[in-house]
Amino acid sequence: MTGFQEPCRMRPLSNFASLKTACLLGLVLAGLGHASIATPLPPKVTLEAGVLEGTYFGSANEAAFLGVPYAAPPVGELRWKPPEPVSKWTGTRQANQYGPAAPQLPAGWLPHVAWNEDCLYLNIWTGQLSPNAKLPVIVFFHGGGNEVGYSQSTPLGPPLSRLGLVVVSANYRLGPFGFFAHPALTAESEHHSSGNYGLLDQLQALHWVRDNISHFGGDPNRVTVMGQSAGALDITLLMASPLAAGLFQGAILESGEAQSTLNQDIRSPIPYNRISSTGEASGKKFADDLGIAGGRDELERLRSIPADKVLAAWQKDPEVRFEAIVDGWVVPEQPAKIFAEGKQLKIPVLAGSNADEATVFGLVAPKTVDEYKTYWQRDTGRFSDQEFAAYPSDSDAAIPEQFLKYHNDLFGYGAYSLARTMTRWGQNAYLYLFTYAEKGKRAHLGAYHGEELYFLSNAYPTDWEHDGEDERLSQTIRGYWVQFVKTGNPALSGLPEWPAYEVRKDQYLELGRTVGLGQVPERVKVLGRIMEEVVADATGSAAPNRSN
Repeated sequence: MTGFQEPCRMRPLSNFASLKTACLLGLVLAGLGHASIATPLPPKVTLEAGVLEGTYFGSANEAAFLGVPYAAPPVGELRWKPPEPVSKWTGTRQANQYGPAAPQLPAGWLPHVAWNEDCLYLNIWTGQLSPNAKLPVIVFFHGGGNEVGYSQSTPLGPPLSRLGLVVVSANYRLGPFGFFAHPALTAESEHHSSGNYGLLDQLQALHWVRDNISHFGGDPNRVTVMGQSAGALDITLLMASPLAAGLFQGAILESGEAQSTLNQDIRSPIPYNRISSTGEASGKKFADDLGIAGGRDELERLRSIPADKVLAAWQKDPEVRFEAIVDGWVVPEQPAKIFAEGKQLKIPVLAGSNADEATVFGLVAPKTVDEYKTYWQRDTGRFSDQEFAAYPSDSDAAIPEQFLKYHNDLFGYGAYSLARTMTRWGQNAYLYLFTYAEKGKRAHLGAYHGEELYFLSNAYPTDWEHDGEDERLSQTIRGYWVQFVKTGNPALSGLPEWPAYEVRKDQYLELGRTVGLGQVPERVKVLGRIMEEVVADATGSAAPNRSN
């Protein structure tokens, strides 16, 4: 099955556009930049790099430090290189405004904010600005298909820090700046690798947190990473990376992961999962789009192209995709193989999906049954008959419903697969399914992709039709998530029981208008059996869960 990619570019604007607009950005940007009248002096911390002056977002104890550099600007000679440590500064650096987003093309579902290639900044919210506080830490990586997005798109900082956490969010390089592989870059690298610069940025942010978070009241030994969509996908890649050892002790993955499927390789073609190219081949094609192909000064010329011209070339060639890849260093081999063999980080995970993920994706289904079968052939090769049997269509008219059902189930299968795999290696996994359908004009979308973030952040679209159920669910979700960050177990007195996943029971926790245990549906298990065969065929690994 296809590794998930969000519809970031060239999508028609739909009802979903309003979901990320006034409420989220307005809530984030309004009110965080002004100190309380009762607090005469803004909060300050002294780091090895220099002094930071932040702001207050509530009481005198609630401090935010925004736009904090965690690496040197990845510009000029540092474009398409691993991030370098941040340089020291003199005097006091203001940290009361968000840093620029990474360069990106417009997305209809996401409000535009200013971007700059100098984008490696993070934000911190804390309720106890003391090195002795030793509060648990959550580090959030945003979604957006690794093509768009920015750290302030979901305002998690204030509500979660008020529940006893230190909250960090970070920007990282995206698209052609974050995931551009090329033979010349590989040759230049001491690790013979290229393409995963966005993942290296995330690792650098986690190194920065480990080295500095105690100044903000956080415990560097109690760090949980959290991602939604592509952010969650990236976290599973980090779990598969030896470079992440010791940097985080738990993971929350919402609607995304990378261990249940196959990922594009830097130079080896893969005949599954609709992977049409290799990382380096995609990079060479894009270099051609930029008018630069070969020559001794090839990298110098590529690095000299202005960022807006790089984006313009990308916009003209929507077939070029920039994805995290198996590069032999950051991600040493297929994550599915790494997880199957138990070589990933052994940490507790909280993972799940939404019941109607794909209703907002603007999917374009195959038109005919023959095209539908060809789609499956490109996805799972000689196993495609099994996939067609799981989502059958005996007429052209029946295809869209089955196609949508499949893309919804991909997310559920991914979370289910991750829970099974982590459980197999002795780690607790907590599996959920978010089922809440809002009232009003978006009710027909069901529990769509990203909707749970409104409940977690307690920030809703301005036209959301509230009732008592959404407030109760919002408190419930925050309670579970925060308890997991604090203890590695979401169980919390006063909330419905949420046991760790067990293979023999195959249960998840439903989070919706009702909260309680449910059974993993059989069609999700069918996807699991098919994909295990695909992975085993492609990597030579044994199907990991057959013995469970």
